[in-house]
Amino acid sequence: SALTNVPTSPSVNEICPASQMKYQNAVLNFLQDNSISVELGTPQSSENPCQYSGIECVNDQTIIQILLADKTLKGEIPEEIGCLTELTHLDLSSNQLDGTIPSRLKWPALRKLNLAHNSLTGPIPESVFSSASLEELTLDRNQLSGPLKSAVGKLGSLRVLSLFSNNLYGYVPEQLGSLLLLKELHLDQNNFKGKCGADLCNIFGFSNHRHLIVDCNISCPCATHCSKEESIQLDNN
Repeated sequence: SALTNVPTSPSVNEICPASQMKYQNAVLNFLQDNSISVELGTPQSSENPCQYSGIECVNDQTIIQILLADKTLKGEIPEEIGCLTELTHLDLSSNQLDGTIPSRLKWPALRKLNLAHNSLTGPIPESVFSSASLEELTLDRNQLSGPLKSAVGKLGSLRVLSLFSNNLYGYVPEQLGSLLLLKELHLDQNNFKGKCGADLCNIFGFSNHRHLIVDCNISCPCATHCSKEESIQLDNN
């Protein structure tokens, strides 16, 4: 019989068609624009991003970690950063970054993503939820909006999900209950509604070492704390 066409996910080459060198050059421009210094003993004019402070590479050529918390970074996160396919850690927290989270993300090896405490807006891109190795997703204290998509349930390795103090809304997705390794879940100071599902409470209800924080309007008997603090509204109504 004739084979049925089964839709497949776009490959890395379709999403990120250029060479890794092009994407790493975009990171180099970002470092130079923000006056990030090169490592000691490296020429100041270095054109290799691997030689800059806060960048870790394999063989001095493939970026695997970008650790630039609290470096007064400004502007938007370059879209090309989403195509650094060997990246395992990205920490740009506690800076002055604005704009949106890059939507074209292909990070199969990523374990920790921390963009907290910036001024990022827009939705959490669904492509974030394709990073199956992700253990920590920390996006709190921004101005992100939109729902938390049900695709979050695909992050089976996730241990920490911190989204507090944003403008996220909609129902708490029941798919959170499939994240059996989750130890910290911070959903407070947003505009979520509804309840914590039974599966989620099964994860958090029997351990003193797990933390689940929601707003007090959420029906969540297993919450370790509920917040009465309102989400920061950007309009003047």
